Amino acid sequence: MGTEKVYRAIAGLLICCLIAVPALADHESPKQPSLWTPLDEAERLATMEVPGGMVLVPAGKFLMGSDPQKDRAAGPQELPQREVYLDAFRIDRYEVSNVDYLLFVLGTGAEWPQFWRESPFPEKVALHPVINVSWYEADAYCRWAGKRLPTEAEWEKAARGENGPVFPWGDEPAGWIKSNIAHSGSKRGFKYPPLANVWRYEKGVSPYGVYQMAGNVSEWVSDWFDPQYYRRGVDVNPQGPETGEIKVFRGGSWNEDPEVARSAGRNAGLPERRSYLTGFRCAANESHSVTGKREAQADQSDRDDLARMKLSK
Repeated sequence: MGTEKVYRAIAGLLICCLIAVPALADHESPKQPSLWTPLDEAERLATMEVPGGMVLVPAGKFLMGSDPQKDRAAGPQELPQREVYLDAFRIDRYEVSNVDYLLFVLGTGAEWPQFWRESPFPEKVALHPVINVSWYEADAYCRWAGKRLPTEAEWEKAARGENGPVFPWGDEPAGWIKSNIAHSGSKRGFKYPPLANVWRYEKGVSPYGVYQMAGNVSEWVSDWFDPQYYRRGVDVNPQGPETGEIKVFRGGSWNEDPEVARSAGRNAGLPERRSYLTGFRCAANESHSVTGKREAQADQSDRDDLARMKLSK
């Protein structure tokens, strides 16, 4: 009988071992559960409300390039200043933000920019312009969004209007309340760029209501760069050279002098170049379709802006 009791006791222990015991959650563990991934935070950030919309730039002539009598910082690649005719077009009111670009990344599987460091970036920089994107990536984003990169001429007209002011707000020098530009003695070292949200600096908007076309980040445009291109007399819807080695970017950045951010200023780099100083915005033909409540409201705002401009003339 003693042996039988021992066998029963062992059998009882084995049965107890086979009964499932609920696992206790370790809320103090620094290790995340396996079902949590960095994508969870990315998807949350992608739902943030982002200012958007495009503005309509009407058809007509404008002064493109620089007048060295008026602008002492004019370079030879900006000469001669001449009248250029453009068809009507639309351009993004704001630079493409990190959240905007995140939607593209999630939708296409494109590579995350280098400066997305925290799954994918801290919320405090969500509405900063995206940086460290090549010309190819900027072009791909605009195509994905049903748009395109602006031409160099379109960018310049959207920045300065018809009469050729030096900056989007006029000829007076850049001030602290008008643009995110490095002023004399203020250049800042690089850790994370001291960028501004894309909707900041409303006192420095262009005549068409486009934000931050001077400073914050320089912006890729579609054209190949040729320092002699202005001398060829392409004065109707210029598209830039057919081929080239480097692509144009415009507008200067947060860490460059005001002279670089002049509306006529031209800079260029290899299309694969990625920089913490450069972002972009998109453009579209006038007939670009408007979808969604936010875009429809922006389209009505465009019509209101044009009506006010006509009344003010």
